[in-house]
Amino acid sequence: MSAFNLPTASNLPSDFKAKIAKKSRTKGSNYERDVAKKIATYFGQNWNDCFIRTSLSSYAQPQGDLRPINQMRDLWIGAKLGPLECKNRATWTFDQLFKRSENSEIYRWWVKSNDDTDSIDTVLVFTKNGVSDYVMIRNTDWIGYSLDFTHIKFKVYDEHFLIFTLNNFLSTLWPK
Repeated sequence: MSAFNLPTASNLPSDFKAKIAKKSRTKGSNYERDVAKKIATYFGQNWNDCFIRTSLSSYAQPQGDLRPINQMRDLWIGAKLGPLECKNRATWTFDQLFKRSENSEIYRWWVKSNDDTDSIDTVLVFTKNGVSDYVMIRNTDWIGYSLDFTHIKFKVYDEHFLIFTLNNFLSTLWPK
């Protein structure tokens, strides 16, 4: 049986790696803008009046991917929400949460986002093609809120987390 010599990231040409990185950044930028538009639309606002997309700073964004401004900033702070991070990746599944939550990509993104923003209360908005937008937060941030909407609860070590669809997250915080 002959061995296959499949390409790996380490033996790809540098110009090909650069193209992949550029497409990834573009996809991320488009998703950040899409999330900002969806949140702003919920409030009947233009996204440019609600958020500033932050620029990369050595692959970390200390203020998160989207920084709330104007009235959105007041709403965000009033709800005691942390920096807003966005991820659009095809590799995550909810199965990961049920097997070993601490190894799930969703949880690792949340941890990395907290490291990047020097925070413990990042609001992680994530999706992949063909599914809804979801929001993951620490459960302790939600004491006192009515959780009438469908959500997922899970625990990693001593931390408790909640995952909502983006619409349920917004409706829970700011019912219309």
